[in-house]
Amino acid sequence: MKNLKNGILLIDDSLSLGLGDLYRYKITVNKTELDKQNIKISELHLLFKNTESPLLKPVYLTGPYSFYVDIRPFNYDEQKKFEGEEVQFSEDVKPNDCFKGILKINQNSRVEDSEFYCWYIDVLSQLSVITLPTLNFRLCVATEQLHEMPLADITLIEGFECEKWDTKTLWNLPPKYPKLPVHLVIITHGIFSNIGCDMLYLKDKIEAAANGTEEERNPNLIVRGYMGNAGKSMRGIRWLGIRLARYVIETVDNSKTKYNVKYISFIGHSLGGPVQSMAIHYIAVERPDIFDSVNGLEPRNFITLASPYLGVVGDFPKFVSIALDIGALGQTGKDLTLQRTFCLPKEGLRRKEDGHQGQYRHKPLLEIIPRSPALAILERFQKRTLYANILHDGIVPLRTSALLYLDWKGLDQVEGARNRREGLESQPSHGNAETKNTGEIPEESMDKTSAIKWALPQYAVRRKYKKYVRTQIIDANGEEDSEKSSSNPKSFTPPPQASPFLSAAHVLIAPLPSQEYFTDPSTRGDKIVHDKMYHPDELPPPHYTHRKLIKKIIFPNDRIHRVQERIARKWQDTMEWRKVLADLQPDSHNNIVVRRRFVNSFGWVVVDHLASEHFGTENISNHG
Repeated sequence: MKNLKNGILLIDDSLSLGLGDLYRYKITVNKTELDKQNIKISELHLLFKNTESPLLKPVYLTGPYSFYVDIRPFNYDEQKKFEGEEVQFSEDVKPNDCFKGILKINQNSRVEDSEFYCWYIDVLSQLSVITLPTLNFRLCVATEQLHEMPLADITLIEGFECEKWDTKTLWNLPPKYPKLPVHLVIITHGIFSNIGCDMLYLKDKIEAAANGTEEERNPNLIVRGYMGNAGKSMRGIRWLGIRLARYVIETVDNSKTKYNVKYISFIGHSLGGPVQSMAIHYIAVERPDIFDSVNGLEPRNFITLASPYLGVVGDFPKFVSIALDIGALGQTGKDLTLQRTFCLPKEGLRRKEDGHQGQYRHKPLLEIIPRSPALAILERFQKRTLYANILHDGIVPLRTSALLYLDWKGLDQVEGARNRREGLESQPSHGNAETKNTGEIPEESMDKTSAIKWALPQYAVRRKYKKYVRTQIIDANGEEDSEKSSSNPKSFTPPPQASPFLSAAHVLIAPLPSQEYFTDPSTRGDKIVHDKMYHPDELPPPHYTHRKLIKKIIFPNDRIHRVQERIARKWQDTMEWRKVLADLQPDSHNNIVVRRRFVNSFGWVVVDHLASEHFGTENISNHG
């Protein structure tokens, strides 16, 4: 039996992870027990190594072959000031590289007033595209610093405990109160993403918000996600949605044998929004009893984060749209560019008794999804909330993620975002800041771009603003602002459009938040800038009806805009929506869902808002 020259080796794990897989460690020490054994320590030392071959470092197409690792003391809370030490994590432990951490036995790790000290360690696979590879790692914890991977054996001692959860265990936790009515929450990931790792922070915050409530008002959640679509994002929204729907049906049926499942909610990020909508459509067709108004589940929350309800065509450069049309992202790319469905199978889209395709013939899939029979179920959701990025998201732009119609004049906090974009730091705002009484968008300071605007003919200026004028909601008095805005197009300044290329680059090179950001909430500038309920009677008249033939010919995107308008109105003609717009730093598309706890922490404010507003104490009815 080999021992360390100095100290005691407590953990030595050699494990592997696949796409979407993780391990969570909970390490607990009893200081009193250690002292009894004359083990006088003030900290533990962690050494993590990616044991893959260094030849895999530059391989990204089938990888990346790296890990994300973080360490959180028991008392770390993103919403409270954290003092005494820095947050420890590594966003990218590459093949043959190591990460070292220190588990300090202090007030940050102390469990209340006891002699127990605790830390959580997350190890996440960074694989994102291919399902076949697995990544190997080794994790060691010792009482003395480890400079290299030890050859010693572990020693079992009293007062030291290590618990471990894998992906399957973490994503199948039982409800807090098994005897009470249960609320099933289904989370769906986006393109080139996965449930296990990328949606983990969202899951953690939802569960924390719910479990922090007293028993009589606790929502009693079970949070689930379908992992079978990871690595298959290009197969098409219908294909992905049907697989998700079958998983939901199976989960509901199995859960009902153990618990009294009474409520259901759906949360989707990016492509997950259309996919979960397609799943609801499929369930409405194939298993309508799931949502039966008497004996079925009660729909509670329908939530999306940066989801392309209207596709992405028209927002991307023409050559990008053409690439999607010809299959750059497979069938999913074609769905997102609103290609017509000439040979779409009947399964999951219409009931058998409906016979021929009828109203669905030749329509894009995104236009079919919010129609009957799914429409009746979507209307029954107690809350429908969309979260969208107002800046820096060129992957799913604001226009499509916010369902086209907005109170453009009411986005009065865009000034801070614009100033930061131009390098002019505004005053710090608390992460929870949000505004519901909205005002006018302030004008940019004079620069070269502004000077060019002044030199443009009035017609060109008005033409730029027309798309905002015709999607401006009707005011409280039932009057449109379009006439007023048409005569004075510069009465507000729309947010700048994000570049899809910069957004893609930010995924790889976005700056990390500072330690101050992690430890002091008062320094964070990311915020909710718009939070408003939108009602069907606020929609302006449709613009693309009864179009003249000449306009259909001379405007190449006329058909696309007409389809997008129909989709947007179908989602909103009979339903209220809460639209929440966030001002996050790049990479805002991944930040909005906090893909990695610390790497994407600019999005904490959004996930905290989602969790507290939909599953926290303020908005929960009895056992809801």
